[in-house]
Amino acid sequence: MPETYRAPRETLRLLPAALLLSIAGLSLARPAVAAEVRYDPGDKVYFTYCHAHPPALRIKPGDSVITSTRDASNDAFSVSDTSVAPKLDLTKVNPQTGPFYVEGAEPGDTLEVHIDSIELNRDWGWGASIPNFGLLAPEYKTAMVTPPVPDRLFIWRLDKSRKVATLDMPNSKIGKVEVPIRPFFGTIGTAPGGKECISSLYPGPYGANMDFNEVVAGVTMHFPVFEPGALFMLGDGHSAQGDGEIDGAAIETPFTVKFTANLIKGKKINWPHLINDNEIMSIGSTRPLIDALRLACADMVTWLTTDYGFEKYDAVELLGQAAHLYIANVVDPQFSVACALNKKYLPK
Repeated sequence: MPETYRAPRETLRLLPAALLLSIAGLSLARPAVAAEVRYDPGDKVYFTYCHAHPPALRIKPGDSVITSTRDASNDAFSVSDTSVAPKLDLTKVNPQTGPFYVEGAEPGDTLEVHIDSIELNRDWGWGASIPNFGLLAPEYKTAMVTPPVPDRLFIWRLDKSRKVATLDMPNSKIGKVEVPIRPFFGTIGTAPGGKECISSLYPGPYGANMDFNEVVAGVTMHFPVFEPGALFMLGDGHSAQGDGEIDGAAIETPFTVKFTANLIKGKKINWPHLINDNEIMSIGSTRPLIDALRLACADMVTWLTTDYGFEKYDAVELLGQAAHLYIANVVDPQFSVACALNKKYLPK
């Protein structure tokens, strides 16, 4: 273990026995075992992705972290609230846990993050119609003559055993609705390049607020590294969300998460990648939506040629006949689209 690393006492208690022996100075024939550490953020969260945030924790490639996140409102609401405006501070939304400094990560590398598990740590979540926000609402980027949507908070009850979220709809004929719980992170990524500090509401090449409902437990994410240590952060937990986050909010919920970080040295990527059991996906973010789509698909072509040996226009032809397109978000300051290809089309 490098001399610069000083594990806190609660961390040492969780380390595997083989690593504890190594720390004690005993020689082991096998390599050091990766650590599993816990980090309690308390009140220490950030609302920007930034090179200047001091590391919350230093970890090594292969280490796993168990930590928690707040909901998108910074846990401002209660189950008795019915509107957004009185309690929502727009300077303190999408709080991020971290940043986690990965030893050895340098600009031009790729950070690999496997999401081992996601657990709800509350039995309710909130959705909302927010004035001047959302796909179907007049908002600052588009001139409209219709009025803003009303300010309204929706409280969803979360049933972990049945894996459903329930919303009472007393003014609708149906009375109430249930949707499946599928927890995922709306915001996840690394510090941006150019020494910029960017609101956690903005997605970009570094990831962040992509609001992509495939960022679930079991997937592996790849992010470009722009700053030493990568400075990985995550937050904005969603119990469920339809494609695009149409109303501007998902079912917003705090989480407990376990993730494992690894490093691919010397491998440069331009946009976040997602790998699950069936598909590989490239995620592009910008406005307008058509350009986000183009970014995702162009990056997928680069990925196929660089890593899988496709000729460039063979890759374009394959995407033309076999790609899946996911609209991740159409409400954030930048829209996000994922271009996906089934793994069956990749060489063995």
